[in-house]
Amino acid sequence: MKVSIFTMNGGHGTISASLALGKYLRSRGAECSVVDFMKETNPLGNALADIYNSLLRGDLRFASLYMELAHLFPFDRFEPANLLSRKRILRLLEKERPETVVLICPWIIGPILQALRRKGGERPKVYTVVVDLGRGMTSSWFNPEADFTSLPTRQARDFLKQFGLENHAAAVMGMPLTSDVKSPPTLPEYLQDLEGPLCTVLGGREGGRNSLKIVDLLLKNRLDATILIQCGKNRSLARAASRRNGVQVIGFPDSIIPLFQASSVVITKAGALTVSELVALKKPFILDTSPAVMPQERGNVEFVREENCGLIALRPEEMPSMVNRILDRQPDFSYPSIYGTDRIGEFILKEGRV
Repeated sequence: MKVSIFTMNGGHGTISASLALGKYLRSRGAECSVVDFMKETNPLGNALADIYNSLLRGDLRFASLYMELAHLFPFDRFEPANLLSRKRILRLLEKERPETVVLICPWIIGPILQALRRKGGERPKVYTVVVDLGRGMTSSWFNPEADFTSLPTRQARDFLKQFGLENHAAAVMGMPLTSDVKSPPTLPEYLQDLEGPLCTVLGGREGGRNSLKIVDLLLKNRLDATILIQCGKNRSLARAASRRNGVQVIGFPDSIIPLFQASSVVITKAGALTVSELVALKKPFILDTSPAVMPQERGNVEFVREENCGLIALRPEEMPSMVNRILDRQPDFSYPSIYGTDRIGEFILKEGRV
């Protein structure tokens, strides 16, 4: 079977999910490609994604406002851009010639389905794999022309029902995560000398500067733990963090899972893939909701609150005491089953042929 997974580099979550699912499908014998759809077909859309990624490095209020506007004026419904990219989309589909199309990004679903309709002939099966956890996600995640919609959580299913999902082929199948979450713990080389508990503060792929403010706050409160900051690709953040005494600094590792496995507690913004990986690993974590939560991530916060699988910090000042509570093993967390790579992959392999 030939499968094309189309995604978009707007934040690292959709890319991570796409690569994880692609790896699984290839391990089961499928011929599978993972394609950055916007990069290949739509220069304007790709530029807008780059702007969003750069905003993730700074004050998240600007990234949040940017995404509010994206939800009000969805790019997939911006016809001038879609008209300009249509020929490129048709060329891409002709090049890929997939038997099955998997869509893992809301902004590309409409344009691809529209292009397939115009292309004519026998259409490949089209599956949407949603990777936001609940309320607040864009309605563009649901398109009735898709043959099936895979959902990560019941909260995502309930939210999309208001847009017509209830009368559509769909099921809660979990999140496509790297198989590393099922592997035995391995201590990364940079933590070989680790003694005692580890508190990890994530800056994400882009290296959000808010992570350094959290580190400074933790240092001020003198936690009984090693503090590590993950700076992503932000070299200026890494340089600034390296000037803090007693802080371990890393960039963007090939796999974040060994770091999660070694951590006693992780502090992160409310990204859907990160939350899902931490839940799958049954790892204690704290969601940083300051200074803003992006609209598509509000459902992730609600998911954590509803499922009681982590702590939610409304203000940075709450974090040191939350870390201490976790280190003292006071919170009693519950971790729902969320790993869905095998289930999604097997469904595609079984149902995906035309």
